[in-house]
Amino acid sequence: MKRYLILVLSLVVPGIFLAQSTDHKRQPFRKAVDSIVMRKIDQYAIPGLAIGLVKNDSILYTKGYGVREMGKDDLVSEQSIFHTASISKLFTAMAVMHLVDQGELSIDDKLLDIIPKLNYGDERIKEITVKQLLNHTSGLPDIKNYHWANNNQAENSLEEYVIGLKLKALSTPSSEFHYSNLAYDILGYVIEVVSGVTFEDYVETHILRPFGMANSDFRYFRVPEIARVAPHSRRWTSKKVYIRKTYPYTREHAPSSTLNASSEELAKWMVSFLKEINNEASPSLYTEMLVPSSVVYPKIGLGFQLYEIEGYKAVGHFGGDQGFRSFLMMIPEQKIGLVVLGNCDYEEDYRQEIIMPIARLMLKL
Repeated sequence: MKRYLILVLSLVVPGIFLAQSTDHKRQPFRKAVDSIVMRKIDQYAIPGLAIGLVKNDSILYTKGYGVREMGKDDLVSEQSIFHTASISKLFTAMAVMHLVDQGELSIDDKLLDIIPKLNYGDERIKEITVKQLLNHTSGLPDIKNYHWANNNQAENSLEEYVIGLKLKALSTPSSEFHYSNLAYDILGYVIEVVSGVTFEDYVETHILRPFGMANSDFRYFRVPEIARVAPHSRRWTSKKVYIRKTYPYTREHAPSSTLNASSEELAKWMVSFLKEINNEASPSLYTEMLVPSSVVYPKIGLGFQLYEIEGYKAVGHFGGDQGFRSFLMMIPEQKIGLVVLGNCDYEEDYRQEIIMPIARLMLKL
């Protein structure tokens, strides 16, 4: 019995000591991260935010700060679910590329070949391809008013919206870069038409759940109330922070804007995504999304915005809607990923002012 106990301890205890040692080594880093975050929370009067950090195929640190709703005691945690705004586009683009990988779609397919019943008043619409929708060179304009108060939840909301448009281009496809949420809402409907299921169901089945995002959803009405955070804004004159009455959700804008997710689950997604694109034995189609895709604007891939930090290439996306701001960035070569989610829409530079110095710390680890 003693020999058996010694054998068990010899196997288990070193693992415990190793975990404790690793955790101890991370404490200075975590304190430095907390210092950066708390300084910005105090500087900009941010009600609450959450971060997720990954490195070398594992989650390095996730944490929530502040409150879910101003005036209440409920604290933000790494499981708190935020409206991520345009970070949503990364997942819509991945769903498109998944269809490409399955042979159901090509990025060079013409939009009108996929959805022939589209209504348009401009002959240039005939030339738009899936790739141009992905990299914002379709010539389509942005959306001027999201009508969040509509709060549409019906499964045909996206179809009715897209088919009800009369499309007109700002420029000839591939000639200019025009950031377009409209293009991504149309891509969502492309996914529905090609797959035969709703946009949200397709992304849930093929992207969110396989990448470890068990509680994230593009449908806000499915998010448990206990996990939700409230949107906050600030009045121009009095500078008083207030809670917005309307949460930014209506189903026709899901593909461009309405992924609801926590920092913990986005960290899980980044771990899985970085593993996949760094797998030399089995090259991923997703790597095509991370390189310049247009000569007219080299800082855009397919869905991913392209950056540079300390001489390394970085990819990701900013997000911003009424009451929320977010930023997700990965440095693939170093297997680093970072995300910050905030429940306020003012002083939005806090996103990069938190992410960039933390990224520099992570590059030194």
